[in-house]
Amino acid sequence: MIRQLTSIGITFKMKQTSLAVLLTGSLLAASWAAPAPSAHAASEGVFISKDSYFMLNRAALSSSSLQFSVLFHNGENQALDFNKYGVRVTDRAGQSYTANLSEKKSGIVNGGQEESFRFYANLPAGENAADLKVDVFRWDYNKSDFMNHLGELPVASVIQEGQLEAPEEIISLRTLDSTLASDSSLAFRLGQSVRVTENGKWYMYTQVAAKNLGSSSVKVPATLLARLVDANGMKYTATVASGADTAILPNQSDTLTLKTLISKGTPTSGLTLEYYYLNQSEDVSLGTLGMNSSLNTVALGVKQSYAGQQDGENVTAKATSSTYSVQADGVHVQTVVTLSNDGEVVAPIPALTASYQFGDSGSSVSSTDNTSRNGFLAPKETATYYFNATLPTGVDPNAAQLVLWQKAAASTGSTTGSGTTTGTGNSGATTGSGASTTGNSGTSTGTTGTTGTTGTTGQQPVAVFLLKGASEAQNGFTTAVNYELGTKLALGSSVVNPNLDVSLIELHAHENDDLGYKTAIAKYKITNNGTSTLALPALQNELIDNKGNAYTGSRQSAAATQITPGSSYVVSYSYLLPNKGRDDEDQSFALNVYDDKSVSEGNVSAGTFKVALQGEETGDTIAIYPFSLKVNDYSIGWTYSGGTYSYVLQLDMDITHEDQVIIDSNFSKIQFEMVDSLGRIVGTQDASLMGTGKLTSGIQRVSISGLKNEQVQTGVIVNMYEVIDTPNGTAKRLLKKFK
Repeated sequence: MIRQLTSIGITFKMKQTSLAVLLTGSLLAASWAAPAPSAHAASEGVFISKDSYFMLNRAALSSSSLQFSVLFHNGENQALDFNKYGVRVTDRAGQSYTANLSEKKSGIVNGGQEESFRFYANLPAGENAADLKVDVFRWDYNKSDFMNHLGELPVASVIQEGQLEAPEEIISLRTLDSTLASDSSLAFRLGQSVRVTENGKWYMYTQVAAKNLGSSSVKVPATLLARLVDANGMKYTATVASGADTAILPNQSDTLTLKTLISKGTPTSGLTLEYYYLNQSEDVSLGTLGMNSSLNTVALGVKQSYAGQQDGENVTAKATSSTYSVQADGVHVQTVVTLSNDGEVVAPIPALTASYQFGDSGSSVSSTDNTSRNGFLAPKETATYYFNATLPTGVDPNAAQLVLWQKAAASTGSTTGSGTTTGTGNSGATTGSGASTTGNSGTSTGTTGTTGTTGTTGQQPVAVFLLKGASEAQNGFTTAVNYELGTKLALGSSVVNPNLDVSLIELHAHENDDLGYKTAIAKYKITNNGTSTLALPALQNELIDNKGNAYTGSRQSAAATQITPGSSYVVSYSYLLPNKGRDDEDQSFALNVYDDKSVSEGNVSAGTFKVALQGEETGDTIAIYPFSLKVNDYSIGWTYSGGTYSYVLQLDMDITHEDQVIIDSNFSKIQFEMVDSLGRIVGTQDASLMGTGKLTSGIQRVSISGLKNEQVQTGVIVNMYEVIDTPNGTAKRLLKKFK
């Protein structure tokens, strides 16, 4: 019995049930929720009793299929079983078409509740919604067709107003291969589409989710072809970049990636994806999907669901920031991308690279982040990527785009195979009468047809970020944070193991007048707080002055490679600074510790800190970390023996090892340099604070022998230096002058 639902009083709270829709990555989905009670008044219903009825929720008509959902309203005081009923689609000419259930759910509807059941029916081309009805029946084996027809629901009454296209395209695979099971169908739903450049050419990458609506596992047939059609009718052949060789299990889905070569002027508005096959020399269209809502670019700072992830995962990607600086060789740009696991399950970390694309000519510059990472992201964990590149001079970074690529293995060649799949479950779809069956176990068999495609290997784009809003990079001197000498440097884990503490202990400078520069020497203390031996980090760092000039630090020419648990190690760095143009108020720098290994070019700052050169000691105590030397007394004289003269510096010192840290044979040495009254170096003598012949507390003599008679004179000065061997040569710091 059919009647309008205009006088039905709803006295209980209706349960609204959203039908299962396929969501993969950033796939778009139309809402197929059950309507609110107030919506019933405008719809027709097929009643099976005074208070229980069937009605149409939604319907969407494509070129080759009708998708619709049926609401089963149970107004009784007991449960009703939808398995006792069925639906099919009929047209004005009296033709009937099987309706297949496109979701997995129980057919039991409890009393006082309602449930929606989603169906699809494959139709010939040219069907109109006004000519279609959904026939509702009860299974009755006393009838000739086993059906007791209860009534029909007009499809046109629920077709979405202003509908241009179905949310997905359902294609019967028997159209392509008659050997397949009669229920072999795939539902294709668009995911994201991105326009990117590769090797100077423009491509459209499109993700499509394919759901197996049949009862046998299938592959996408090789004879199922796809192409893009623009608003001008131009057609662009698509190839399957990945996913074609995967067998899709019943009621499961897989993601295919299509790659299409397009022209730089291809209009994206009005673009459609068309599925078709070749019947001899004739193209036969199987359905189209509008791509307007599929085309996707992401603004800076906006999260988007990571494309291509598995069911149950919730990974998001975001371009957190993008900065640039205009330099002589081009525009240096750095974009920070974060990958976050917002879900409740562990998710694998993909292998990502990036490229910057700009202009209409297909120009791009690649970028990589080579940081070593764990293979998985724990829930609520985040991974950060830094992508550096140099764009050509004149390119506006705000007009550029960052393409995020995932390395992926894709299918190649073609395969032919057959097989059977046996499955049990609580729902299914039967053919012939078009009724749905849910709640029953059963087995079904089928064969997979000839499948295959030609694919590509390498990488596929997963996101395109618009860099509008990129900011000019600030001078590290202005962004440096306050720092107190000797405290822990707050560095990122990309450059220092979390179990290591690094602190700057000393920063001194010495004038090298003859060479035109001065040398700053920094000492870093590295402590292992862990329980195992760790690699000693090679810190990449620089000093930045208030004009933005950067002076790279050079590590001592040899150092240990490992540090044991519970110990500390001292390593020295030297910096070549200009010898002029700085005054007492201009001794401040920013210490920038960075990582230049994990990015393809440039570097990534791990921390920038305000530091200043320490003044020279004016008293009798000299600091050479971890030692302190107190000069109690000294004298300078000369001796004559065996025909040669010698200068002798006699020192009375107290030497204290202030901090128990490890130093090795490469630690800085002490050098005594004797200079005559004319400023000429007469000779030098080296000493050490450790090892054989080291300086000790008490009286000791420093002798420079082999002098000529004319070199013996008054006014001799002895300079005491700290000397460190660096890749740039010997770096010296003046400690004290003895006259």
